[in-house]
Amino acid sequence: MSRIIRPRLEPGQSIDATDLNTRFTDYSQSGAIDEANHAAGSVDLPQIRTENVITIDSLRVKLGTGVYDHSVFETVPSATSSPSALYEVGGGSTRLVFGAGWTIGTGDILRVYWDTSAEPIVSGRPYAAPVSDAGLVVIDDKAGGQFDLNDCLACWVLHLEMDVTSAGLTNWVPVPGQGNYQSGTPAFENTSNMAAQSIVPAWLEYSAQGNAVNGGTDDRTLKALQWGGVSGAYWLNPTGSTTIYGLRIVAHGIYHAGFAASSNRLNLIASVGAAAQKLNLTCGQLTAIHQRIG
Repeated sequence: MSRIIRPRLEPGQSIDATDLNTRFTDYSQSGAIDEANHAAGSVDLPQIRTENVITIDSLRVKLGTGVYDHSVFETVPSATSSPSALYEVGGGSTRLVFGAGWTIGTGDILRVYWDTSAEPIVSGRPYAAPVSDAGLVVIDDKAGGQFDLNDCLACWVLHLEMDVTSAGLTNWVPVPGQGNYQSGTPAFENTSNMAAQSIVPAWLEYSAQGNAVNGGTDDRTLKALQWGGVSGAYWLNPTGSTTIYGLRIVAHGIYHAGFAASSNRLNLIASVGAAAQKLNLTCGQLTAIHQRIG
């Protein structure tokens, strides 16, 4: 690989066309920006380099069946009943498959990283009054009546699962520290059980007439959310030995922040589920690194 060695611009230093052209030439030369000196050299290695860590294995796969320009994407449907079905990102074709398995023992670390691009879609105001479990906020309409807005605490969830049974990859469970949102009425998970997940806002509604003194408004705007990056990370440092045959990411929703039994949680809100409420995903990467300490 090539290396670019040039001092940084200091505060107060002037910049002219010659300087900019020189720096542009640095980065436009053949091989200047490649995986080795950008991803590995400037991002990955500084995070994991240490004298006491040995990398045993690593594997990376494209996550999702879409393309980066959003011209092709996959769609996650919203749940209309509890619990939500778990939609596997990539439909089974973009898993991390470890063959005979990676055995993560005492003193080992499994690091997992994932990213994708997401576009939440909502039609109308499915969370509007009289729906009461989706963030309803009733305020004064400045004329003696009531007006409803939404607290915008609804979201989609993407979480990490593994198969520790066999290379057949038919027995998926959430990784330790992460729940699968399949229990409860409605289905929920406490924040203490969310070690390996990412969330995507489901919608954004606001009022341009908010009055800090009287707190009244009769105006609201539902903002169309655009494509945005989503990423997550997880690490496992077991006290025993675990053999993992595969990893995958599943997506599901829609959930809303809640509180019960002295715990913060995300509760499924099937009342807003419909074909018009969905989550579009393009593609990214799913990466795992097996390391040994000492």
